[in-house]
Amino acid sequence: MRVVIRNKAYQFQFVPKIEQGAKGMCDSPSAAGKRIRVLERLSGQDRLETIIHEILHACYWDMDEEAIHHPAADIARILWRLGYRAEK
Repeated sequence: MRVVIRNKAYQFQFVPKIEQGAKGMCDSPSAAGKRIRVLERLSGQDRLETIIHEILHACYWDMDEEAIHHPAADIARILWRLGYRAEK
């Protein structure tokens, strides 16, 4: 699926595996053929948190992992408590 984040187009994909054992990956906003990838085996709140985490990387590429991790976890936890669920 094509998504646009901060005026940059990414291909969003659920994939069977990701390099470096990660749950998700986001390419640099300056890369050609930018992709956001999330492990397809993830489910529930873990899947939601990983999606949010990678989207935040796309939004704020210059921020380090620590600055992305906690807001992604907080947003996912709140959305989960509000009843948001992904359809597979």
